[in-house]
Amino acid sequence: MYRISVIYLFLLLFFTGCTSSRQRAGQMTGKADKVTFEYARNIKIDRFPEYIRVRLLNPWKANTVLHTYYLVEKGDESAVPDDGSRIEIPVKRSVVFTTAHANLMEMLHVEEAIVGVADLKYMLIPDVQTRARRQLYYEKERMKDAEKKQELLKGGIMDCGESMKPDIERIVDLKPDAVLLSPFENSGGYGRLDEINVPVIECADYMERSALGRAEWMKFYGLLFGCEEQADSLFNVVERNYKVLRQNAKASKETRSVLPDRKTGSVWYVPGGESSIGLLYKDAGGQYVYADDTHSGSLPMPFETILDRFGQSDFWILSYNGSMNLRQLLAEYQGYETLKSFRTKEVYGCKVDRVPYFEEVSWRPDWLLQDLIQLFHPDLRLAPLRYYHKLAD
Repeated sequence: MYRISVIYLFLLLFFTGCTSSRQRAGQMTGKADKVTFEYARNIKIDRFPEYIRVRLLNPWKANTVLHTYYLVEKGDESAVPDDGSRIEIPVKRSVVFTTAHANLMEMLHVEEAIVGVADLKYMLIPDVQTRARRQLYYEKERMKDAEKKQELLKGGIMDCGESMKPDIERIVDLKPDAVLLSPFENSGGYGRLDEINVPVIECADYMERSALGRAEWMKFYGLLFGCEEQADSLFNVVERNYKVLRQNAKASKETRSVLPDRKTGSVWYVPGGESSIGLLYKDAGGQYVYADDTHSGSLPMPFETILDRFGQSDFWILSYNGSMNLRQLLAEYQGYETLKSFRTKEVYGCKVDRVPYFEEVSWRPDWLLQDLIQLFHPDLRLAPLRYYHKLAD
């Protein structure tokens, strides 16, 4: 009788184990609900009953995955596959390395989830700067009153150093749920960040070719921070505005040609025809020398080539820090005076250390498109320029 009971128990455990294995396998291979991406090409999201799987495709190596994330609700102890990173959502405490993603969180009204940033001095976000000063004040005062400490620390933001050399100790002290940063090709990992047991969100949205493709990644960040509806709603607004503007550009009776950027060292970088900026020029209905080029990155050229291809361009756009006028521009390089756009004073600059260009355009390409349309088509008076202004003498 004892022997029969042992055999029965063994069989019961065996078949129970098989059933559990089949259930887990079913969860893995069962049909998932997909999150639709119409423009983004490097991100795939599938909803399973137990988690949301997010796969970031490697933009530098075709047919490979850069990173896989499994998003689970806070407090849910369900197991997830071991081929990716587990992240409990919504993320309430994050360290953000890029000004663009910090600004998106403000757009989505989840800025309180930012507890630390890198490259603070480059972030033109008033709320971030105010909260960072509050944190710095606390650190300097070193107050002993526990209640007052908590009041000062409430909503503070820690300066975590430079993005290329972050202060790991400070990040650890913050106990973040995730660190958001921009990956780059052949990075070889993230050094000590890989050792602190905090999920690293590889924000590869900047590698999307189209402006709407990059903006569409806000759907992923909406899932991360528990503001999915806000993210979907914002993207719908951006997409609708973008399409209307693109259609408006077709009504213009005047189209001009553009010269982008300026000389850096011995070369001049211009956008490839399939880069996000190159595609924006197309959607603005403008004339761009390399519109038919198939490169998605920048094209380095000597000034002689620029003069040959862009010497007769109708207007010139560039970005700068500090102060800039035509006289200062010419002092940088005398060859500029041979350009038609310089001689006709059709030079437009974006002062990126005061104007939130890098903060906004990743998520609001419709705002940038509106500026470009007006520069390409002076007969269209859509609104005052948001980012660019004409350089003075």
